[in-house]
Amino acid sequence: MRLVIVIVAVMLGLAGQIQARALSIYEIQYTTDVNGISPQNGQIIDCLGGIVTHKPPTGRPRLIIQDPNYPDGWGGIQVKDFIGGSFEGIEIGDWISLTNVEVEDSQYTKTRGTTFLQYRAENEPVLTVVSRNNPIPRPLPVSVSEIAAPVEGVDEWVLVDHSAERYESMLIKVIDVTVADMGKGKVNDNYILVSNNDPNSVCWASDYMNYDVDGIYHPFIGVGNNFCGVTGFLEQYIGESDGIYYDYYQLLTTKTDDFLVLQPADFDGDCDVDFEDLGIFMGYWKQTDCAARDNCNGTDIAPEQPDGVVDILDLMEFIRYLNGEKN
Repeated sequence: MRLVIVIVAVMLGLAGQIQARALSIYEIQYTTDVNGISPQNGQIIDCLGGIVTHKPPTGRPRLIIQDPNYPDGWGGIQVKDFIGGSFEGIEIGDWISLTNVEVEDSQYTKTRGTTFLQYRAENEPVLTVVSRNNPIPRPLPVSVSEIAAPVEGVDEWVLVDHSAERYESMLIKVIDVTVADMGKGKVNDNYILVSNNDPNSVCWASDYMNYDVDGIYHPFIGVGNNFCGVTGFLEQYIGESDGIYYDYYQLLTTKTDDFLVLQPADFDGDCDVDFEDLGIFMGYWKQTDCAARDNCNGTDIAPEQPDGVVDILDLMEFIRYLNGEKN
């Protein structure tokens, strides 16, 4: 009998250890539920955490964190502070972990909303800074068609396609878009981005978490304005107000640098100036028939008028773009 008691006690102890295992953001976010609900919804869990990618300037204190080990999806999540002052001293680039936080992914009867880790006093949560000054994960390029815009009906905006759930709270970037319309959404602060490659591909964006906004929209936003790329984190906005039901994804920009124009040194048109562009540049090295900007793939980029030769002056100019000295 004593042996049985000992075995049961050991098993219960092991079960407690398994239950207390810290979960990755991926394990909290990944779901096959048709409504996108986290399998951990309603539970008090420990989270291995991730790198702080944004600390919104307004509203209830929150952090957006991302685990770079899952760059292709299910790697981002938001943390809300219901105590007050819990996130003081936390900076973008800090890797934080959390214990005793509540997973909340169900606020409304119709719900497919954003997953939050709620930092509530009654659960005695703990936030730990694991490391500082980590590089921010590079935004994942996502086609506009992957972020479905809602279908507008009578007193509702409804999402038909929830496949973008995998990108929730992650840094993503849409490429080659134009502002098609403004004044959308629950508080009229959303604008529509349409793909310049496919006019049928549209998504919604908003600037309400952007550090550089004084008002509703960033100064760069205007109907007809083109961008090589727009970066932000993806949030699903869901609820019901005054009889209007809303459910839509929005790309939330965070700073002026999130709006990219095509740079002269971006020879492959991917909104980045990197070593792939350097390879293209070197393919035209010392070429002498570059009298027009559209010749030699634009590699004759020295600030003066094109001199027709791709040489050291152009290389020096390219390096300035490569190092981020020019936008």
